[in-house]
Amino acid sequence: MKRLVLCVLGLGMLIGFSGCAVKSGNTKLENLNRQDVVKVITKGSTTENGVRELFGEPQSTDFMADGRKKWKYSFIKKSEKGVNYVPIVNWFTRGTNDEVKSLIVIFKNDLVDDYMFSSSKGETNSGAFN
Repeated sequence: MKRLVLCVLGLGMLIGFSGCAVKSGNTKLENLNRQDVVKVITKGSTTENGVRELFGEPQSTDFMADGRKKWKYSFIKKSEKGVNYVPIVNWFTRGTNDEVKSLIVIFKNDLVDDYMFSSSKGETNSGAFN
């Protein structure tokens, strides 16, 4: 019986710790990779409305020096590291595992002229030893 209680507690802690993530930005980018973007955006063919239907409103828009329009989309996910939940140890070190995705689309005359998708993973650390 004692073993069962320990297993249930351990499983509960594992589930609880794995669900601690903060997401911000355009969640439509969350599960995309470079190959997915290549399949849905075609230079010289995909329109502004087409990009808007795929990814929604851009988070920012700008005009380049040559008059082309630039739309930016981004997505950030931060997941707590397991060490954050270890008593006393978390006084000295803690952090998050981070994932950042970005999509920049350049338009000329309402058509996609160019685009760039990037995805990176990293970490943020804090505490007395960082």
